[in-house]
Amino acid sequence: MMLYPNVQEMTNDKINRYMLVIAAAKCARRITDKVLEEAELADEKNETKAETEEMELAGEKPVTMAIDMLSSGECKIITD
Repeated sequence: MMLYPNVQEMTNDKINRYMLVIAAAKCARRITDKVLEEAELADEKNETKAETEEMELAGEKPVTMAIDMLSSGECKIITD
């Protein structure tokens, strides 16, 4: 499966593939941590499993969501 946008479109003079991979991984980790935190809070509130599943990733994988966020500018790669 090919992701859109592709790597060539997301890299430029300042951002290379390595930086893109690291940024996507960090962003995906943040997304996963947020979902797990929300699930723990729901568990503390004694919500049912069905209610907890509604808060999950809605079928999208964290890496796909991270790449979408990077391409839209919601997450940014900071270069020095």
